[in-house]
Amino acid sequence: MLKCIVRGSKGEEFVKLPLETLVEVFGVVNGDQLRIYTYRVLVKPVVERSIDYMEADEWDPITYAKYSVWGIRNPRYKYTVILQFHILRYMREYLYKNGFVELLPPMISVSSDPGLRGAKKLKTIYYGVEYDLTSSVIMYKQLSVSVFPKIFYVARNIREEPLENLDTGRHLSEFTQLDMEQAFASMDDVIAIAERMLRHVSKKIADRYHDLIVEKIGLRKEPVVFKPPFPRITYDEALDLVAKLGYPVKWGCELSFEAEKALADYFETPIWITYYPVISRGFYYLSREDDPRYNLDFNLILPEGYGEVIDGGSREYRYEQLVERIKRLDEPLEKYSWFLELVKQGAIGPSSGWGLGIERLTGYLAGHKHVAYASMYPKLPGITMTP
Repeated sequence: MLKCIVRGSKGEEFVKLPLETLVEVFGVVNGDQLRIYTYRVLVKPVVERSIDYMEADEWDPITYAKYSVWGIRNPRYKYTVILQFHILRYMREYLYKNGFVELLPPMISVSSDPGLRGAKKLKTIYYGVEYDLTSSVIMYKQLSVSVFPKIFYVARNIREEPLENLDTGRHLSEFTQLDMEQAFASMDDVIAIAERMLRHVSKKIADRYHDLIVEKIGLRKEPVVFKPPFPRITYDEALDLVAKLGYPVKWGCELSFEAEKALADYFETPIWITYYPVISRGFYYLSREDDPRYNLDFNLILPEGYGEVIDGGSREYRYEQLVERIKRLDEPLEKYSWFLELVKQGAIGPSSGWGLGIERLTGYLAGHKHVAYASMYPKLPGITMTP
């Protein structure tokens, strides 16, 4: 953004034009001075702009969500969008080079992911029939990877998050995930892919766009560069540690946001938590053979309170076990009949994969303290009538 002192015979009338007038200027720029010879108005507002978006970096998340159509013109948020572009660009670069095929995600489904941890699925009516808006592409990943051995989606998801999630700094009701899946891969295989990809992305951005992070966004003194392998602890080990840190969690429950923050801050690095209890997650995870109380699954927790950025694991593909898991969750089998019929007829095979929250990762790399600032048009839990 160029700031100039306007000079020339046309300067006085030029500066009286309403804010946001689009003009074509003919003149000379010399340092911080613009000498105007003539100009032509291309678009002139009907009324003067009432929002000062140059102050948007002082807005709270709700105000930003309300006025994001203006806030995005603020340099900090404009360059955050550019950062997000580079994050997705280098993720795609890494996955393409490693043989992954990008697929297009569905927007509606007869049944979407049930494992939403307190959030609700949103509905729509499609030719008189109730459908779910996509809350996750997990079942589509399992189907797709049986045809294409390595796949990923950049998928928009929507969920009605609990109202208390408004203040976590981590939750949007509409968000983006990079969802990858690989046939016949183990949990360790896909964890390694995530670590190498995060290293690739953060190193490229730090090397090529240092000024974007440090000067243009201006919230971090230095770019973050991930240094895997990250520490791994089991869910049970995490419970023991957070209890010692003053954040006890009952076995079988999700870790609180405060407990996750304390855990990641204790290690001062992203940390993998593995083997969550079966009762705490959706039906699509394989359980451990040596202890079926636990899933073959994992979360990656970021430090500084940014929380979970990756969720994944090895997928259940056996018909009888899937039916048992769905019943255990008190979900009606007919709701997932389209998926179960595919499983019964052999269309679903072994795979592992994960989903990575794009806005959460963007917010962490940029240094934003709320995920709303990493979304162009944020939808916050409980906040309606935002663009």
